[in-house]
Amino acid sequence: MSLNHGVLFAVVAVVGYILYRAALPSPIHGIPHNTKSARRILGDIPEMLRWKNELGNAFGYFPWLTQETTSPIVQVFLRPLGRPWVIVVDPRESHDIMTRRYAEFDRSKFFGDTMKAMGREFHAHFPTDRKWTAHRRLIGDTMSTGFLHNVAGPQMWKVMQSVVDLWQEKARLAGDRSFDAAEDIKRAALDIVWSATFGSETGTIKAQRDLLGEVEQLDIPADTDAAVDFPAAADPQACASIVTVMNSIRIPLNSLFPQFHHWFALKYYPYLVAAGRHKDEMIGSALKAAEQKFSTQKLEESVELTAGLTCAVDLVTCKEIKMAQKEGRAPLIDSRVIRDELFGFMLGGYETTSTNACWGLKFLIKHQDVQDKLRTALRSGFQRASQAGENPTIEEITTTNIAYLDAVIAEVMRCSIGAVATIRVATVDTQILGYAIPKGTDVFFMNNGPGKLMEPIEVQESRRSNSSQEAKNRTGAWDPSEIALFRPERWLASNEGESEFAPLAGPAHPFGAGPRGCFGRKWALLEMRIIFVLTFWSFELLPTPEPLSSWRVGEQNQAEQMHLRLRCLKNTY
Repeated sequence: MSLNHGVLFAVVAVVGYILYRAALPSPIHGIPHNTKSARRILGDIPEMLRWKNELGNAFGYFPWLTQETTSPIVQVFLRPLGRPWVIVVDPRESHDIMTRRYAEFDRSKFFGDTMKAMGREFHAHFPTDRKWTAHRRLIGDTMSTGFLHNVAGPQMWKVMQSVVDLWQEKARLAGDRSFDAAEDIKRAALDIVWSATFGSETGTIKAQRDLLGEVEQLDIPADTDAAVDFPAAADPQACASIVTVMNSIRIPLNSLFPQFHHWFALKYYPYLVAAGRHKDEMIGSALKAAEQKFSTQKLEESVELTAGLTCAVDLVTCKEIKMAQKEGRAPLIDSRVIRDELFGFMLGGYETTSTNACWGLKFLIKHQDVQDKLRTALRSGFQRASQAGENPTIEEITTTNIAYLDAVIAEVMRCSIGAVATIRVATVDTQILGYAIPKGTDVFFMNNGPGKLMEPIEVQESRRSNSSQEAKNRTGAWDPSEIALFRPERWLASNEGESEFAPLAGPAHPFGAGPRGCFGRKWALLEMRIIFVLTFWSFELLPTPEPLSSWRVGEQNQAEQMHLRLRCLKNTY
């Protein structure tokens, strides 16, 4: 080898080593982490993949790491050449940051990376600024009590009644066998949010029910552990297009370049281009009809009381007209802002609710004693319906206080992994539990870790923020010996011999908290309430065979298996 070649080789080796060192993770000083991950370019990615492949739950790695390090705060390295993520599992500190230190922590861009290509004007991924406030004001009445109880609630009840009818047909045909109910629940969630958005029905559940109503019997598998398959009616093209666009969110969630990859797919993948065009045409037509309907009508001061209001499109159209009148400008009805807000409204009402509903049904199939207690509480609470042999009305469901029902829903949301974390970004150089957090760091406040689903990790009071110390006794703490159990009774308190729902009995943040908490919280709780009441009023959900009862987590934290084995209860419609 000549001298020149030797020098060149040495230079390349040195430069390569420098680049290698530069590509290694740069830990935040002092915060515990996996030391092996800090010495490899891919950081914690191999560990996350192992958790996903072996256990089906990649995000289970985060709380495991906090237990391994015996620290309520750790850092992970999942973005080569990027900043570490900080993981916080202490419930009190998490709540304090979300509710009282929100000036230091805002909405993370992580959410925008998954949503922006699909809805750049959807407020959920905005930072907390004037634009975010204006968008929330535009869409905010969709979560008002009037809209939920008078518009969305009746639509939820009607769709869920169709699901009950469908499941009665399936129970008739399946006999004592199980069937896959995941698509039924997804279709129900879509039907609900569709009718609440557009004021019309998709008819997907009814089409399935009508098809099965014409079937006298099916060929049942000889294997008692096998699920029964049913013929399926094709979904309308409009529904298929909306679902196709919604499901494209899996692209950024599984990409190293999420926002660009999603934008490219929506713009150039033929099936997504066609679905997106159809989606835009539907929303545009609905907005045009609403504008014609309300442009000459006198609107109430409280827009949600306007006559003829039947859906979110109507509500948002009226809101924009009213805001334009106050601001002395022409209303912008068919705008990108309104289109994206309506689609974001649909997306939130579809994906998250169906995921949580599936986990909730699985919990009550596993815990038959809880199911029996819930049904007893429902019969006692809805005495008129019980005596009349009818299903409870939507008015009864929304106005009747049933503490055990609230407790079951709260426990489902606590134990469900549908919302595994709330993510914020540090807007200033700050501290968490005594550790320095640089500006721009993404912080994950976990819902599946110590203090919520696992034995808590002790934290010295002196390491907490002042506001966290002052709030020490405002929320209870779970008994470590039973924190991992599914036990709705933990949410009940006794008041003069009567059980009351105690929402502050212990920590849980399935919807986040504070000003940037989940916009659709009231919607989700109402929908879960209706689903649980009508399902457990109408059916006994029997245990399913072990091969059909997996608790593995699939894409987007959905249950990998969702099978039902039903026994129809008498005196139900």
